[in-house]
Amino acid sequence: MRISGIYLLVFFVVHVIHAATILDRMSWGQMLFLTYSPAGFVVLSVMIALGAFHAINGIRLMFQQGGLGIGTPTRPDYPYQIQSMGKKNRLCIYVTMGVSALALYYALDVFFEF
Repeated sequence: MRISGIYLLVFFVVHVIHAATILDRMSWGQMLFLTYSPAGFVVLSVMIALGAFHAINGIRLMFQQGGLGIGTPTRPDYPYQIQSMGKKNRLCIYVTMGVSALALYYALDVFFEF
């Protein structure tokens, strides 16, 4: 979650700088050339996948903060078992990863036309 947040923040800052260069036609053209290159498509595809993961994981965490999927509290006896990482929560994490993988596949399909 932190890695995707940091990547999205860096992408946002670069995007704002990219948009600010519209006044200078030469640098705007160079930035568009970088954006439409295969490396630029890969960066955009990864951004789409991380954005989807970040958003869906944030929704999952909001539900978890509300008490959904955590389970009932139990007495902490040795050996300790993590209650917050039960089957429901792990399933939600796997679904989140799957949806972000589908978003990555769709972005790659759009950019590279498989």
